[in-house]
Amino acid sequence: MDAELAVARQLVDAFTDALRIGDLDAREYAEQQLADFVDELDDGTSDGTLVALLDLPLDEGTFSLLHDVSARLSRRGPGVVAALLEAAVGEAPPDLSLRDVVTVAGAVGALLEAAARRPDLPDRTANACSVMDAMAQGDLILGLIEVLEAPGGERLKRAAAEMLVDIGQPAVSRLEMSLHDRDAEPWVSDVLVDIREGREPAADPAPADADDPRADEAAADGAPPDSPVDDSLTDPPPDSLTDSLTDPLTADAPAADALTDTPADDTPAGDAPTEAATGDPAGGPAPLPGAGDIDREYEAFVDRFKRETGQG
Repeated sequence: MDAELAVARQLVDAFTDALRIGDLDAREYAEQQLADFVDELDDGTSDGTLVALLDLPLDEGTFSLLHDVSARLSRRGPGVVAALLEAAVGEAPPDLSLRDVVTVAGAVGALLEAAARRPDLPDRTANACSVMDAMAQGDLILGLIEVLEAPGGERLKRAAAEMLVDIGQPAVSRLEMSLHDRDAEPWVSDVLVDIREGREPAADPAPADADDPRADEAAADGAPPDSPVDDSLTDPPPDSLTDSLTDPLTADAPAADALTDTPADDTPAGDAPTEAATGDPAGGPAPLPGAGDIDREYEAFVDRFKRETGQG
């Protein structure tokens, strides 16, 4: 065991003990020591040292620290996936399905997402899964396939295969390159089958009814081949509708006499104005009255006035 790995485990144990007994001062001191330790790590730090820090419980005091460790691990690329997967599976329940924890979406904040999805998981499992969740998808795919190509570790291979199935199509081309690997071939074949069977075939459009000549007519008019031809658009209208359209002036029209009758007045019958003089639009404009007409109208007015005022 190298010195850095030993120090990392001691600091994690100190923080965990302070958290368990509720010693606030010891907890704050351990947090500060952990932060200083992580700041001094460099590219030469072993994967095991960084993975050991994933035993820290996730809370408001360790979130920033774990996010830093997660970023350092994810930048290491495919080579760190095996260590992360082993950390995730090693202390996890035997029936754990990693698809319940890892979304393989590369989302920011995967540490919180993993904790929210399975709050009952061991800290190391949740944190290791969150690192894989935040990795670039291409790096994760390569790392998982390297796990399948390595000898031994059936549970690890099963977890890697499960994650590759969930990734789906983006992993297919790289998986096909490993079909000739003796250790990987059985696993790769199963993964490819599961990915392909998981696809839903596109539904074939229903063929047009070849026995219906109207379908061809509709297609010629620009209608979709599978569109039904509406009988209401091709059958002739009912007789009642035809009659009302062809003879609108006679349908339910009032009698001609009702249109020409005018209320009676005191005007003598012989002097009644003609139909054209009534202002009927059908008769054209009324002619100007003559001198005799004006005299007769005036005399009739005077007679009515005298009768109504009692002078006559």
